[in-house]
Amino acid sequence: MLESTYLTAKTMMMTMMLSSGVELTEQNVEQTYCMSLNIYYEARGEGWKGKAAVAHVVKNRVKHPKYPNTICGVVLEAKLWKGNPIREMCQFAWYCDGKTDNPQMRYKAEPRKGEAIKPNITDWEHSVETAIQVMDGWSRDVTKGATHYYNYNISTPSWSTVYPESAVIGNHRFLIRND
Repeated sequence: MLESTYLTAKTMMMTMMLSSGVELTEQNVEQTYCMSLNIYYEARGEGWKGKAAVAHVVKNRVKHPKYPNTICGVVLEAKLWKGNPIREMCQFAWYCDGKTDNPQMRYKAEPRKGEAIKPNITDWEHSVETAIQVMDGWSRDVTKGATHYYNYNISTPSWSTVYPESAVIGNHRFLIRND
């Protein structure tokens, strides 16, 4: 069935929102999409706890006065030039890495062109489920209020020594902004 049906990531997400009882307003759809994208690109290799932790960082930033007050505002925060994010000048690296921000659900090249990429679909579904659960308050904040995180297997950013660490979950260290 999945092979013969063309589904976009957003369509899949909206179907999942409906089945979870989430109201499909334009704002709910956009905010859930932003949260799902951030979870997908920042923590798709993590288990549920790691995905939820990344989502809670976004929620914690929404509450913090130094950040935008919406999920999309936080996730898409970037320095801009002519209306476009400047490469490597975003809060979350995936947003300004120069690649498409639409999860690839189907192969684009032969010999598998058009076939579903099942691992990507599964990762997207898990990201959407986590976004819905965290946004609806179905999980507690395991980061203890963290506003920052980084994958210590990839790099150790200079700001990582500025803020106190609140948790280590999977491949990520979580830190709390204390100013």
